[in-house]
Amino acid sequence: MRRGVLALARTVLAACLAACATAGALAATPAAPAPPTMDSAWPPPPPSERVARARRLRAEGDVAGAGAQLESALATAPAYDDARLEFADILLSNGSDVDRAAALLAGVRAPGARGQVLSAWLAEFRGDDAGAAAAYAKALELADDPDVRLRRALALERLGWADEAIRELERVRDARPKDTFARGRLAALYETAGRIREADAEYCALAAARPERAQGWEELARFYERNGRRDEARAAHDRARTARGQTSARKLRPLPPSP
Repeated sequence: MRRGVLALARTVLAACLAACATAGALAATPAAPAPPTMDSAWPPPPPSERVARARRLRAEGDVAGAGAQLESALATAPAYDDARLEFADILLSNGSDVDRAAALLAGVRAPGARGQVLSAWLAEFRGDDAGAAAAYAKALELADDPDVRLRRALALERLGWADEAIRELERVRDARPKDTFARGRLAALYETAGRIREADAEYCALAAARPERAQGWEELARFYERNGRRDEARAAHDRARTARGQTSARKLRPLPPSP
């Protein structure tokens, strides 16, 4: 009986020692390394990959993540133009750090059309419409773009350079006949400059572009009133009332059927 108890104790002790040895061996085995990520890989990815990832993140709405990628790109390649331009674009679009955007743009070696547009935005933030108009002009020399031309026209209008603003707006209208904002500004500038026939054509085009909207007809009516054309003003007001009535009728819900 006693020998049996001793044998059992020795068996249990041997099992415990074996288990402890196995546990120690496992503890001494190093864990498998985690797979590398974009931020932990070595060597680090080239800045072009960081910029591409930043653009994807920005398109997905992750502006903070995009900024982090661009910070990393600039940490490894401070003179990389694409990273500087992309980061400046984010900062100016948000209006979050205009001074940092200015510093980034100052270091760009080959700004291209995009760099000139960003420089124009920076000038607008600083209230420098003349600088903005000049930078937009340089961008347009490199690549024609109706949006850039429209922004240049607005800067010229703020400066009071109406003739040049009109020429830019005419180019926008020719490129985008359905751009009601550009045509509205053009109509107003034509009228201010005394070019009444041309203003009339633009206001009529605006009303006819969306005949179901009362606003265009009201603007046309006010234009006629300012120029003493009462009969035409009344007709335009009638069109506006008709458009409002049609809009109200569309908004009415049908009555439920009688029980």
